[in-house]
Amino acid sequence: MTAPAPYAPRPVRALGLWQAGKLRLKAYHIGAKAPSDAALAAARQEAARVEAAARAEGGASGLGFVVMHAGEMGTWLLMDWWAHGDILCQRLSLAPPDGAYEPMDDRPLTACVWELPILMHERDAYVRHMMTARPDADAYLADTRPGEAV
Repeated sequence: MTAPAPYAPRPVRALGLWQAGKLRLKAYHIGAKAPSDAALAAARQEAARVEAAARAEGGASGLGFVVMHAGEMGTWLLMDWWAHGDILCQRLSLAPPDGAYEPMDDRPLTACVWELPILMHERDAYVRHMMTARPDADAYLADTRPGEAV
């Protein structure tokens, strides 16, 4: 078993709202430096490719979020969307340095310790704004995690 490296917080920033097909997505980035325009374009392209999975699953609310995480192996992209009223769906992709995103569908990976606080915020935001008597998608999309380190 490989021992994990000692934990050190990593900066997180909100990247605004993205549109991928019919999905409106909150976007986040984890990493020391802001992503380059090329990295953002590649992530948006991958999010658009993955949007087909949301259509195939059905029951999508049209809401979700993406997390770009500049890690040691490359840049991870978590593409998450809400479906069937209360289910969080996810597709995970990895872009090695200077490479294109590749799906990680065949691996049982979900999220790392730095990504989980964003997932928890998104769960709470969805409950606050969507699982109410008066669901408010715009309020959900406006409710982003503060830019503190994770």
